[in-house]
Order: sequence, then C-alpha cells, then structure tokens
Amino acid sequence: MKTPRSLKSGKRGKVIASRNHFGSYERQHAPPKKVRTSAQQSTSAGFGAIARAWGALTEAQRLAWIAKARQARSRSRLGESYALTGQTYFMRVNNVRAGSGLGLLADPPPRGQPITNPVRALIITNRSGRIALKLELAEPPAGAIMVFGAAPCSPGSYKCYKCPRLGPLPAPVGSLSEITSLYVKRHGVPPVGKRVFIRTRPQNDGPRDRFLEIYADVPAPHARSTPASGA
Repeated sequence: MKTPRSLKSGKRGKVIASRNHFGSYERQHAPPKKVRTSAQQSTSAGFGAIARAWGALTEAQRLAWIAKARQARSRSRLGESYALTGQTYFMRVNNVRAGSGLGLLADPPPRGQPITNPVRALIITNRSGRIALKLELAEPPAGAIMVFGAAPCSPGSYKCYKCPRLGPLPAPVGSLSEITSLYVKRHGVPPVGKRVFIRTRPQNDGPRDRFLEIYADVPAPHARSTPASGA
C-alpha cells in the first residue's frame, strides 16, 4: 500500500531529505570527495574559533546568552521555527560579526535596530576590456552591509541559488560603491555576455533582514552599461 510522502528535512541514517527550487527530494549521503577551497577552510576555522570562545565564557555569560536566545527564532523549516539555544544564538551573532571583520562579543548585545538597505542597482561597465562592478546607493549606509555574489551565469537566468559571501560593502564614493575586487577575488573576471547576481543584506546583532537580490549583464567593450533589475 502506497503512503503519501510527507515533508521531511535533515538526515536520518544514510538518507538526506532536502528541497530545492524544484521541490522536496531525498538522496543517499555521500561524503564529499573534493578538496576544500581556501575560503571553505577559512570559514571552518572561523566556526571553530567561535565554538571555542563559547567554552571560554563564564557561567554567568552563558546563562545570559541562553536567556537572550529565548527571544530569537530559528530560520523557518517546513513552515516551523523554534527558539534558539544559547550556543546557537552566540554562534549566529558572532559569525556575522566575524564576517564583517568585527570582534567577538562575550556578552549578548541589546536588540539591534533595523538597518535600511541603501543598495538600489548593480552597474557593470566595460571600458576597453576593463570590467568594473559598482553598486548604486540611494543614501550612505547607516550600518554594515554584507555583499554576496554568484559565479557568472547565463543571461537567460533570472534567479541564483548559490551566492557565497564576498565581504563587507566598501565605502562609497559619491553614490557608488565599487565591488570589483571583492567579486574578482572570489569568481574571477566575469566574461562579456554573462549575467552577474549580487545580494546584499544589512548586518546587525538583531533580527536578520531578507536579502536584496539584483543582477546585470556584462556589456561588450564601450557598450553603455545599464542598471540592474531585481527584487
């Protein structure tokens, strides 16, 4: 007798249940065979340092994180979210700070105020083969903004699904913040005709805002650049 498949998420034995933009699926667990990149190794080292910092806290500090974590919620999974543990909340707050180049917090921070995301468009120029990527801002940022970027993809794509962190938003010059070096360091120079997706999100110690996703195509040399459209 067939039974309807219920929504699942996570690992049970050797079976992993997950979902992508096509829907839910199950697969067999397979240990990764690829050698980890330097960025992945750096991220793992950062997680390890934050985990060790949790163990170095005093009992009073850990109890304070546990109490503050009851006010936070996990990311929605299968339509449900849960209160975080003290260690998970400590890891969440300090991982964001580490990515922004800030020091770790030993005491839980006060609830942060929402930060407006000033990014409005991605502008890509190609002057005699020199490609530059800049973000147009509506106003100077009121706080830290983290930039994420996907590898160059087909111009027929309208959504990206793998968008690793590039780094904090550089200080703007006028209304433009150049992110060329951040992007090239991670993905290389994007070829002409490819589409580039960029995501940005304010970084604070309070609730996380949603990503702002924008994109633009790499123009031919001397072609007029156009602002990105996105949501």
